[in-house]
Amino acid sequence: MADHVLLEAGDDLVRQLSHEREAIKAVLELVWNSLDADATKVDVTVARTAMKGVDKVVVTDNGDGITPEKARTAFKQVGNSDKREGGTTERLQRPLHGKAGRGRLRAFALGDSTRWTSTARAVDGRLMRTTIESEVRRRTTWRIDSQLATEANHPGTKVELWGKQSSHLLRLLESKALTQITAALAPYLLTWSDVRVTYDGQRIDPSTQIQDDEHSEILTFEYEGQTHPFTVRLIHWRTGAERTIALCDAASAPVESIDASAEHADFSYTAYVLWEPMPRHRNEIPLIMLGGDTPLAPLLRATRDWISSRLEERRRRQRRQLVDKWIAEGVYPYPRRAEGGQARAEQATFDLVATSINRHIPADRTKKRLTLSLLQNSLRHNPDEMVEILEKVLRLGEDDVSHLHGLLQQTSLSNIIRASSIVTSRLQFLTALEHLVFDEEVYGLVKERDHLHKILERELWVFGEEFNMMRSSEIGLTRLLEHHRRAVGWDPTPDGPVRAVDGGARRIDLMLSAESHEHDRVRHLVIELKAPSVDADRAQADQVDDYMQAVLKDPRFANVETTWDFYLVVRSIKDRLLPRVRQAGQPEGLYSEPTSYEHARVRVWVRTWSEILREAKQRLEFVRNGIDHNPSLEQALDYLRSRHGDLIPDQLRQPAAVPTPRTGAAHKPAV
Repeated sequence: MADHVLLEAGDDLVRQLSHEREAIKAVLELVWNSLDADATKVDVTVARTAMKGVDKVVVTDNGDGITPEKARTAFKQVGNSDKREGGTTERLQRPLHGKAGRGRLRAFALGDSTRWTSTARAVDGRLMRTTIESEVRRRTTWRIDSQLATEANHPGTKVELWGKQSSHLLRLLESKALTQITAALAPYLLTWSDVRVTYDGQRIDPSTQIQDDEHSEILTFEYEGQTHPFTVRLIHWRTGAERTIALCDAASAPVESIDASAEHADFSYTAYVLWEPMPRHRNEIPLIMLGGDTPLAPLLRATRDWISSRLEERRRRQRRQLVDKWIAEGVYPYPRRAEGGQARAEQATFDLVATSINRHIPADRTKKRLTLSLLQNSLRHNPDEMVEILEKVLRLGEDDVSHLHGLLQQTSLSNIIRASSIVTSRLQFLTALEHLVFDEEVYGLVKERDHLHKILERELWVFGEEFNMMRSSEIGLTRLLEHHRRAVGWDPTPDGPVRAVDGGARRIDLMLSAESHEHDRVRHLVIELKAPSVDADRAQADQVDDYMQAVLKDPRFANVETTWDFYLVVRSIKDRLLPRVRQAGQPEGLYSEPTSYEHARVRVWVRTWSEILREAKQRLEFVRNGIDHNPSLEQALDYLRSRHGDLIPDQLRQPAAVPTPRTGAAHKPAV
């Protein structure tokens, strides 16, 4: 008997939940589905095309299968999974992984056509075979066919996915695919040794890839006046460049993962953070980026502190052992301890770089001494060319070159100087911006579009480093829709113009977007700038609120994983607006946040330049303390002339024309 089940969700929502650019994550979801069905054997097969692309993905298991009744329920809804938080499987009492009811939708990341063929035991003991099919053109409709499985003698499920033409599928063929899948399944497979998972013909056996396995003592973090205990399991991998923090429940079932590839580049590891309430905080990682109130923020700080302490101890031990060996061999180019601060800094940098590329250093004693001397000379005299020199001499591979670049960006004297220069320039810009916005004899000269807007287009880091990558300027609401749909991976072509609530057209100053593929979330920041001479009143705030209403009322903006922040940025706020943006129990500056809108988080803020400048300075504070640089106003204006001389008011372009600020006038704080 065959029937059709209509998924109770829109096509756009299904497209989003399928995460079509994340092939590895899609494979993992299907494997977890098999394990949650008490499978002890799961095989993932990747069939190739003649051109060495991906033709078909097949996931086969010997689990309990899907009954016809379960199929008609599961493929009709998004969410509301019957898998209980902290629950276990029915037969083998293993911990459940999936709890959101979305794993089946991941199939569309692997194929435009999908087919589940599942054999399960009915209540009367007979084996029933259920086939569930769909395709991308009708992704919300599923054809379900059930019949007696007369030729089968055991339950199991086979998922077939084919017909997709996407470069994202090529990631399934990369060597790191096996590494990522191994890291994700490691705690489970190490605990349940009777489970066998293969990927593309290779058995996933984390025990053969583990160099070391560390378990923390009971760690704690504080949140809302309470102490919360958790533990960390840190697995060091023998090979690869895996660096991930996996957020897990108490049974080591992953809830979410954080890409830590930018951290501790000299190690390959996965840190499994075990905290019993973790499933209740799924999808909260993006909130941390926005300064949201979530226990994951202090949890991750405590986790990273512990990881850093453990890895730094391993680092020191490894470097010490290797340097002692070089000294004993007579090939080390420095005395045991250099004299003077700069000499010690150079020696410490040398030790870090040399020990990191040790496997490329020749074993022959004479060649080893020559190579280490070359490294010392390059570091001392040609630090910017050192990677190129070492690449030619030692024939470093691509991964090692990338790793060495990362090391030198963190440690080399030349990069420290370069970083100091960047911070110095930014501090100078903040001082100059403060002068433009607050000085009583200057801010009246500064226009919104001719000066402030165009200058800030070149200095978007002021609003946050994450917004440097995606931006649009001086766009209307229709372009705003195009930008948003492109950012979330949808067809950006609008089917008609977007209008404001009153039916008119509007133009916004800046739209910035920060995209996080790892957590499937996009944050948009829409900025309305006002000239420094304009103080914020209800009329200006309502103008920005109109932009927000246009987004709320147009269903083409709907996306559950999107956050919209609308900023009105001004020098000061008039008294009659202050009560609206300083309400008890609300963040300061929040003007509007609808609570009934289900498709995204949308907020309107009134922000003063004093707040934005203070936050930008705080982000630079740790570096400024290190280089002890506090730029003068004249230094700041020199930077402004050199960087933005074509955009600043004519009266500020020549040093002689700069009016002398009166005592107490410059840097006057705003309300």
